[in-house]
Amino acid sequence: MRYLKYLFLIVVAVAAVLLAIANRGPVTLRWLPEGVRVPGAEGIPTEVTLPIYVAVFLAVFLGILVGLVLEMLRETEHRRKERLYKKEAARLDAENKRLAAKAGEEDDDILGLTRG
Repeated sequence: MRYLKYLFLIVVAVAAVLLAIANRGPVTLRWLPEGVRVPGAEGIPTEVTLPIYVAVFLAVFLGILVGLVLEMLRETEHRRKERLYKKEAARLDAENKRLAAKAGEEDDDILGLTRG
C-alpha cells in the first residue's frame, strides 16, 4: 500500500512539473475590475503578472486551505462531544472498578442477600 501511495505522489509531481513547463506564459490577475477606484488606496497595486502555472498552483493551494479550515470548523462539535464522552467513559470505568472492589464485602445489600 505504501508503494501505491509513493507511486501516486510521483505521478502527481510529474504531472505538476509538466503543467508548469507547458504553461509558462504570463497572466495578469486583477484584484478589482478595471475602472473601479478605491478612495485612499491609490498606491496599492491592483494587479499582478505571473506565470499561468503559478496562478493554477495558488488556486489549488487556496482551495485546499479553505477546505481544511471549513472541515476543521465542521469537526469542532464532534471533537467537543468526543472529549465529553471520554470523560464520561473514564468516570464510569472508575465507578465500575470501585464497585468491583466493593463486591467482595459482605455489607453490600444485594450481594449480602444473594449469598444468604
